Amino acid sequence: MNPVVAPAGPQAAARVARTITLVAGVATLVFFGLSLGPIISSLPYLYPWYDIGSAVALFGTPVVIAVVGQFVSLPTLRRMLGAYAIVFLLAVVAWVPALNAALPAGLAPWPLEVTALGTVPAAIAWRPAWAWVYLAVNSIVIAPVRWVSSGQHDWTVPLQYTFFTLTFAAIFTALAMVAMRNGYALDAATELARTTSASAAAAASRAQEQARLDALVHDNVMATLFYASRGGLDESVRRQAQTTLTQLEQLRGGRDQATDDVSVEDFVARIRSVVLDVAPDIEFVTTGQRQRPIPPDVAAAFAEATSEAVRNSLTHAIDRGDGVARRASISLTDAAVTVTVSDNGQGFEPRDVAPHRLGILVSIRGRLGAIAGGSARVDSGRGLGTVVTLTWTSS
Repeated sequence: MNPVVAPAGPQAAARVARTITLVAGVATLVFFGLSLGPIISSLPYLYPWYDIGSAVALFGTPVVIAVVGQFVSLPTLRRMLGAYAIVFLLAVVAWVPALNAALPAGLAPWPLEVTALGTVPAAIAWRPAWAWVYLAVNSIVIAPVRWVSSGQHDWTVPLQYTFFTLTFAAIFTALAMVAMRNGYALDAATELARTTSASAAAAASRAQEQARLDALVHDNVMATLFYASRGGLDESVRRQAQTTLTQLEQLRGGRDQATDDVSVEDFVARIRSVVLDVAPDIEFVTTGQRQRPIPPDVAAAFAEATSEAVRNSLTHAIDRGDGVARRASISLTDAAVTVTVSDNGQGFEPRDVAPHRLGILVSIRGRLGAIAGGSARVDSGRGLGTVVTLTWTSS
């Protein structure tokens, strides 16, 4: 089964960068077709190793990056694009020492005609300030390169090409910058929504826990009153009454029960309660032993994540014809606590889960990931059912 991994890093920005890189790869093939004639015509005036080598590097590399970039992380893609931008600038500068004769009229240095192939990757790879500096440097070197290539004649035409290239390449560079900025802004908004949802889930969990505690006190009071009304109080009833009075005093004094460690027995009872409240017919088992109590935040995280896992199973585990069997288990050791919720439903493909679906991300992975030593894993696949594993390792 394939693990569901929570999105990490700038997802929207990565999609924008990959899209721009793919479009740039296609555009490079178009530019290569348009530049093939000048490349061949320049061979008599350049060292062949430079003319052929720079053509392969400047037109071949973007195509490779466009393909590989669809599978690598955004930082790796940015490093690849940054390296290409540097190679592009070096190829432009190297034109002068590679020139062995002045170009005839009508034939211009072909790398200068595709400056945007270097400036757009720079806009993705680097901060805007450095990308603009890179564009300026590329534009500035155009004038001396064209001047030397034309036989050191009039500066008018080289300067005109400098300003034209600066304007033309700046348009595409600015568009790439704006697209990346919007991608990062969307990622920031998504992260804020996730954080807010996690806080709301934690508040809901605390409210559910308080309701459970209130119900517990209510049951104790009713039991005590019932047995007391029967007369003939014995030692067990007196202990029950004392326990109830203590709980009532804590509530009256405003003590938050969630600040106290949770005994193993109470923890198991809580998990059983949230599981059976959602799915009364689910199989529930407990294995292992543990002596140490469990911190309250850990118990709350397990309760919320387990409840969400069972709800997801009821909602999304599609019956394949022979009924859906569900199972919840608790494994206890002094070193770790593990809760597993599984079903044999139809399952799902992790990559098909929409980014805005926060049930797994926030209520399961987010809740366990927010506590030290906590982790959550969701395994599923088409026709393979689903297994949610919640783990906390004691420090």
